[in-house]
Amino acid sequence: MIVGVDPDSDRHGVAIYRDGKLVELSMLTSIELIERREPGMMVSIEDVMANQFVYARNRHGSTSAQNKIAMRVGRCQQAQVELQRLLDHYSIPYLLYQPTVKNWAKDKAIFERVTGWKSSSNEDTRSAAYFGWLGMGDRRSAACRK
Repeated sequence: MIVGVDPDSDRHGVAIYRDGKLVELSMLTSIELIERREPGMMVSIEDVMANQFVYARNRHGSTSAQNKIAMRVGRCQQAQVELQRLLDHYSIPYLLYQPTVKNWAKDKAIFERVTGWKSSSNEDTRSAAYFGWLGMGDRRSAACRK
């Protein structure tokens, strides 16, 4: 089982792959995700900690707007740190992937074409599916980070 995760401060976007097939998309807290652990599970996480700055595209006219964005990013980063602590505690292997604008969050058509998924999805679950898909490709040769 490969679990893709798009970290968020409230609920993570989560995508579950079994035998190379996307079988579930959900929004789960870290605890809910850990409660669903299984032997052989590997987690593939969008590494929101990789970027320690606010993108130029997120800069807005007011300092207040920029501060709100920075706080939201910081909350997502903290959520990732806490998830990794839980994964470490339960000895669940994981891989970290740099964020990319080429993920499927905003492109539902590509997401559906690649995964075959036809049920509902949102940007967070599509992003999680992308990082889970990367994890499936890397699982064979990966030295999972712990």
